[in-house]
Amino acid sequence: MITAAKINEYLETLIPERTKLLSRMEDEAARERIPIIQLPSMQLIHFLLQMHRPKKILEVGMAIGYSTIRFAQSAPDAHITSIEISEEMVERAARNFAEAGLADRITVLHQDAREGLEGNQTFDCIFIDAAKGQYQVFFEQYYPLLREGGLLICDNVLYQGMVAEEELPRKKRAMITKLQVFNRFLASHPSLDTTFVPVGDGLALCLKRGE
Repeated sequence: MITAAKINEYLETLIPERTKLLSRMEDEAARERIPIIQLPSMQLIHFLLQMHRPKKILEVGMAIGYSTIRFAQSAPDAHITSIEISEEMVERAARNFAEAGLADRITVLHQDAREGLEGNQTFDCIFIDAAKGQYQVFFEQYYPLLREGGLLICDNVLYQGMVAEEELPRKKRAMITKLQVFNRFLASHPSLDTTFVPVGDGLALCLKRGE
């Protein structure tokens, strides 16, 4: 969380009540320390997806499928392809998708996201929320699959505000340095209009203009 705790708590009180399934998933994630997108960040993405109305969404990093379900609800005409490396998370997410009645709109790929996708696929929106130190790798793999006018959304790009610190924790220094480089890369990319939003753990919102 990079916003003041009181502000974040206040924002969460303004977010509409979620379904029983989503509330249970939120509780599970908090109890088991499973990283899922923070509520204010998801609310902003929900707003963007309702305006953008994507037909095909690629999600890099799925965990228990919380954001996947939220994407499906925000973009009711979209099919979502989600990549997840953890077998346990894939199995848990599949049960959640079935309970949500969304299994037919979600394709799960159990693989390392660094491997990329087979075939000639394109997407209207790409969401990156996997290993933070690999964001540049994920970008190089999947950005070519984003159509012109498409949205690229990256979560955790401000990483608890540490990207703005001069002295970094030794154990996280390499990962945070990579995030700093990635953020500068997005900000200067010639084919992207990019803005960084200090909500949740930081979102990078990018619109692909074309070459």
